[in-house]
Amino acid sequence: MRRKGHPRWLYMRFWVQAFATVLANNGFLRATKSTCWPGLNCWACPTASFACPIGALQNSLGAWRWKVADVGVFAALAALPWYVIGTLLLAGGLGGRWTCGWICPFGLFQDLLARITRRKVYPPRWLAYLRYLVLVGVVFIVAYWTGQPWFCKLCPQGFLEGGIPQPLLRPELRSGIGWLWYLKLAIFLLTVLAAVFMVRPFCAIACPLGAIYAMMQPYSLYRTVVLHDACTNCGWCVANCPQGLDPRADIDGALCVSCLECRKCPARAIVSTSAWRVEDLVKAYRRQAKDDERNRSDHD
Repeated sequence: MRRKGHPRWLYMRFWVQAFATVLANNGFLRATKSTCWPGLNCWACPTASFACPIGALQNSLGAWRWKVADVGVFAALAALPWYVIGTLLLAGGLGGRWTCGWICPFGLFQDLLARITRRKVYPPRWLAYLRYLVLVGVVFIVAYWTGQPWFCKLCPQGFLEGGIPQPLLRPELRSGIGWLWYLKLAIFLLTVLAAVFMVRPFCAIACPLGAIYAMMQPYSLYRTVVLHDACTNCGWCVANCPQGLDPRADIDGALCVSCLECRKCPARAIVSTSAWRVEDLVKAYRRQAKDDERNRSDHD
């Protein structure tokens, strides 16, 4: 139920996620398929209209290795996937992990699985660092040395959008199904099972895209902040955070996906604003709080 004083769009996240998923996979925008979608969206999906930035990054790094061998590191810098890097910097620099919370198709898939049961298990916080191991080890190093996009070969989103529908729609591909397909199936089923009892386990533990955006979140242009002077410590935000976090102390934490559920705070103590307005907003609230206290004292 919408609370008075809160913007209407806060209560439309599911519909924004659904629209974004359809837009990324509508099957009609074929001319944009080489353009990166900010979220995790597999290029191999039969209806994909955009490419995955992680897949594009890996394929570019694999090709860049041979460029380095030919002309050297410094001369090959111009051949780096600057377009992909720019896409990630733009999305993360603007809103941190807002992409994860609002327009990532695989995020929506996990959110739907999480609705199956209310009883949740929250992983230890240290598991979040595994995402950086996946990012550096698999996406960067392995892709560079092998020339193969190994994260894409194992990605559960890739299996959902490409590994399942492609053999169904193209029978000639079925003869090529081997151990790698079954390994990917096992990873996908494990992710599905985990997503029923944990909120977004892939995002929290294994997503390299989330790792990139998490590093940018504290420095993004659009931020969510806690007005501690307005906070009543009622615990509402803690009880309603899907990730099991305490937004009062961890609003920009590594496990936060910027779903903005905490912004529905009854005391309106959690707000979103541009980075350059944060200090002014805090000072304005403190002035208002002092004026209210002074008025109450005069009234008494």
